[in-house]
Amino acid sequence: EVSPDISMLRLALLALVGATAALRVAPLRAASASAAGAIRMGAAVGDKLPSSVLSTCGVSGKKAVIFFYGADDAPSCSKEIGAFDANLAAFSGLGVSVVGVRNGAGDKGIDSDVKLVVDEGDAMRSELAIAPDLFGLLGGRETYVVDASGTVVGVHNNQFDPASHVTTALAAAETIPNLNPLEQFAASLGIELP
Repeated sequence: EVSPDISMLRLALLALVGATAALRVAPLRAASASAAGAIRMGAAVGDKLPSSVLSTCGVSGKKAVIFFYGADDAPSCSKEIGAFDANLAAFSGLGVSVVGVRNGAGDKGIDSDVKLVVDEGDAMRSELAIAPDLFGLLGGRETYVVDASGTVVGVHNNQFDPASHVTTALAAAETIPNLNPLEQFAASLGIELP
């Protein structure tokens, strides 16, 4: 028989986990998501990702998916890396680079075809204001899809469904228009051609 105190503790823990998930999960958003009351993640659709983040990830002037995760060897993180790895050809077919970002402690030397970079001292997370999940216990799991100019066209956050990052990123990547080389170069400089 379970004591009433243990039962109450279990209920409180379930409520806490559910509330945290509800607060941090946000689907691919439209630019209007910055309206009052909307959940705000590190960067929103329509924002420019900082050039330092794009440069560190090696995707300046390129269409890209940049996903932030915790550690190479954490079960949900390795699932997310594996899911992006399995769909790399689909992203490549759209001309979209894929980069995973973890902090130094999370670098366990995993073998993957996805480019993985280390966020030294959480500098990129801090610059993007990516909030930790579960009351600071977990690094925020966020995915950004950017066009060649570095403008965010898709954002996704879901700590508990790592595979959803791939499906939402792929859907957002499919919305990025294919530009000719001149248009792509101009976009990478932030110039709109007539």
